[in-house]
Amino acid sequence: QQQISTTMKFFLASLLIGTATAFAPQQQSSTKSAATSLNAASIEELPGRLAKNVYFDPLGFADRADEATMRRYREAELTHGRVAMLATVGFLAGEKVEGSSFLFDSQITGPAITHIAQVPSEFWVVLIAAIGAAEQFRAEKGWVDPADTPIDSPGQLLADYTPGDLGFDPLGLKPEDPAEFFEMQTKELQNGRLAMLAAAGFLAQEAADGKGIFEHFSS
Repeated sequence: QQQISTTMKFFLASLLIGTATAFAPQQQSSTKSAATSLNAASIEELPGRLAKNVYFDPLGFADRADEATMRRYREAELTHGRVAMLATVGFLAGEKVEGSSFLFDSQITGPAITHIAQVPSEFWVVLIAAIGAAEQFRAEKGWVDPADTPIDSPGQLLADYTPGDLGFDPLGLKPEDPAEFFEMQTKELQNGRLAMLAAAGFLAQEAADGKGIFEHFSS
C-alpha cells in the first residue's frame, strides 16, 4: 500500500510541475506587470490559452520567466505533449494486439507498463537509436550550439525557431494563414495536455492494481 501511495504521489507531483505553465498564456489584467517584472516575457499572444482571460499558473513559473525561458517552457510542453499522445495510443494499441502472432512471436502479454521489460534486446537497440536520432534532429533544428552558448545561459533556442516547429509535416497539415496556424497550435497544445493527464492516469492505474486499461472497461 505504501509503494502504491508513493507511486501515485510521484505521478501527481510530476504532472503538476510539468503542466503548471501549460495553462498560463493569458491574463489581461496582469499581462503588463508580468511582462515588466524580472524582465518577464509577455504571454498575451502565446497560443494554448483555455479561454480569453484564463490564467492558470499556481506555481508562478510564467511570472519568473523571461522570454527565452518561456520559449523553452513551450518547447518542453509541446515535446512532452507529443510523446504523451504517442504513449496514450501506444498503451491502448499495445494491449489490444498483445498475443498477436505478428508481434514479438506472441510473447508480450499483460498490462502495457510491463511490455517494455518483455521485449527482446534487439528492440532496445532500435528504440534507443530512434530516440537518439529524433533528439539529435530536434537539437540541430532549434537549439543554439552549446559551443556558442554562454556558460551562465545554457540551453538557448535559436532566435528564428518557433518552439515545436521542426519542419516535419509529411501530410501538409500546417496552415498558411497565421490565424489558422495559431488555432492549430492551440489544438495541439490542448490535446497534448489531455494526453499527459491520460498517460499519467494509465501509468498510475496499472501500477496500482496490475490490470490493463481494457480490463477496467470489461470488469
